[in-house]
Amino acid sequence: MAEVVRTAVAKGPAFAPGEQQQYLNINYTLLALIVEKVTGHPFEAEATRRVLRPLGMRASYFPGDEVGIRGAHNRGYQLVDGVRVAVTRWRMTDRWAAGDLVSSTADLERLLVGVFTGKAVPRSHLEEMFTVPALDGATMSAGLERFDLADGKVVWGKSGARPGYNTGVAATRDLSRTVVYGVTGTTAKESGGPVAARFGIPAFG
Repeated sequence: MAEVVRTAVAKGPAFAPGEQQQYLNINYTLLALIVEKVTGHPFEAEATRRVLRPLGMRASYFPGDEVGIRGAHNRGYQLVDGVRVAVTRWRMTDRWAAGDLVSSTADLERLLVGVFTGKAVPRSHLEEMFTVPALDGATMSAGLERFDLADGKVVWGKSGARPGYNTGVAATRDLSRTVVYGVTGTTAKESGGPVAARFGIPAFG
């Protein structure tokens, strides 16, 4: 991971702090390295001890070099040179803290509620997760993305994608309505794509 970080920062900052906002997976890598430096323990162990176990996320785990998915799961397919290829048993642990987690929609719901109610994040820090910088085009807070819907409703969530799989969680801050989805996607760039859009946004009214 040290080499990944060196490559990412080789050209220096893209802009000065406070000027712009840019979402990059490398930021999660840096955070995980800080966790390991501060605790002296592997990131996966700390995330499991501090988040997964307390929230009862029993179907969630860091697969490491394990190929395949434990338990019941949907099958993933990826387009490779225009051909749909089954990728359920691909080894996809190349993003570490930015995505190397196997979970279920039920567990993601537990995570969503745990974060929003302050069980997973100290309440003294929770407000930062619901604060977007006052910058043109900024939508990301500390771990969440803000969506301003046409009716004035504000929704907070996060999406993610790996080859064959697209997942997302979203909720109003008061948890009066939540949405969690996990769908098969043919490209890791979709983040749910049109399938999620058909029911994700309408679910909020």
